[in-house]
Amino acid sequence: MIKRLQYVDIGKRLGMMMIVWMHIWGNNSYDFTPPILLNGNIGKIYVPLFFVLSGYLIKINTESVKTDILKKVKSILRPFAVMYVFPFIVSYVLSLLGIGAKHAFEWTNFFNPLFSRTFFNGPLWFLLALFGAFLLFYALVKLCKDKELYLLLASLVLGCIGFYLGRINITLPLFIGQGFVGCPMLMIGYLIKKYIGQHLTENRYWAICIGIVGILLFVILSKGLSMQSNSYEGFYLLFLLGITGGSLFFLSVSVLLEKYLPFVAYWGRYSLIVL
Repeated sequence: MIKRLQYVDIGKRLGMMMIVWMHIWGNNSYDFTPPILLNGNIGKIYVPLFFVLSGYLIKINTESVKTDILKKVKSILRPFAVMYVFPFIVSYVLSLLGIGAKHAFEWTNFFNPLFSRTFFNGPLWFLLALFGAFLLFYALVKLCKDKELYLLLASLVLGCIGFYLGRINITLPLFIGQGFVGCPMLMIGYLIKKYIGQHLTENRYWAICIGIVGILLFVILSKGLSMQSNSYEGFYLLFLLGITGGSLFFLSVSVLLEKYLPFVAYWGRYSLIVL
């Protein structure tokens, strides 16, 4: 049986807490709103972090691509289908009862994900984008035949395409444009695990140093983004370096606090956002 990495579950939960924070306090101007600097920085990393953590768990093997894709169908598309169809039915029932909801019920809204539009259970766009990123990544694994350098370069090219599609207002169906941008983030997670993971988890001082380097990279290079609308500021490679720095910081924090936050790992493990 494969042992779960508890610190990854902690990192996942920290990302979820940032998402909740931003949805409650991130976009209002009340007196108790936290400083805009904090919200601005959280908004630059809380979604990309999940892509990087997902990549951290990838094992590249050309022979197992088909099996890996089937696993992602079960772990990503199945929860998406349940959490998409059930709220749609609830939305319909509420409309029959005359009870208002945030999004007025319309039959045509059922197809909004096909056109990468906001829909009644909007946060689920992430699952479609994540699945798309995995499909693209595994396709590259097959094409590059386990050659890591080629895989890195190819994922960077795909990410660049997705990054600049947003600049010219081209929207791909099923949030696949966001999946293009997420593909190199999966690669970043994979490379962190392969080349830094052991230092990160086995040496506390290494974890502290990696965390410091990570937060410096993030503060200096990170730019504003909205992955749901596939909109990004700055230049592509600097954008990825900023995300790498932020992910290193949160992974380091998760490793350093692992023994003190087992309940946080539990929340991360049993969330609806499936890695």
